[in-house]
Amino acid sequence: MSKLSGAIRVRLLTMLLICTILGGMSVSASTLRGKYPTRKGTILVTSDYIYGLLPTGHAAIVWDANHVIEAQGKGIVIGKNNWMQTRREVFGVTVRQTSKEQDEKAADWCKKQLGKKYNLNYFNKKTRKKFYCSQLVWAAFYDLYHIDLSDEGWRPATWTSAVHPLELVTSRQTKTIFYYKR
Repeated sequence: MSKLSGAIRVRLLTMLLICTILGGMSVSASTLRGKYPTRKGTILVTSDYIYGLLPTGHAAIVWDANHVIEAQGKGIVIGKNNWMQTRREVFGVTVRQTSKEQDEKAADWCKKQLGKKYNLNYFNKKTRKKFYCSQLVWAAFYDLYHIDLSDEGWRPATWTSAVHPLELVTSRQTKTIFYYKR
């Protein structure tokens, strides 16, 4: 009897170990293309949704391996460059006709905006007194290099002056160098 219960114990422990290992693995597939962006001046974009319904998206520019510059409800701030851990989908894009040095200057331009308020008027991307997330990134490249990262073909007619975060990905002016989806 003790041999039988010992054998059962071994089987149970083995099954428990297998279940623990398999339970810790994700059965959902994720997609990863490229290396996560840490280079100053790279643009990060996510396709976040409010309440899982409204596609809001979010955009930022990489400052360094650990930080991004972004517009949030508090205004222009330095945030964490940890989007692969905190977002379900992440795009890393660069501007086709800019150099590494020009991208760095765009990040510097964004950093000079720190402390400015959040722009709640999404249809006014021309103001420089306050910014929403994609407007901040768009304005850096527009003001410095006259490169318009908005995507006329993507934007619904009612958004004629707003720039949506995903436009920074779909624009003919950008190239996707990184993609991750959980």
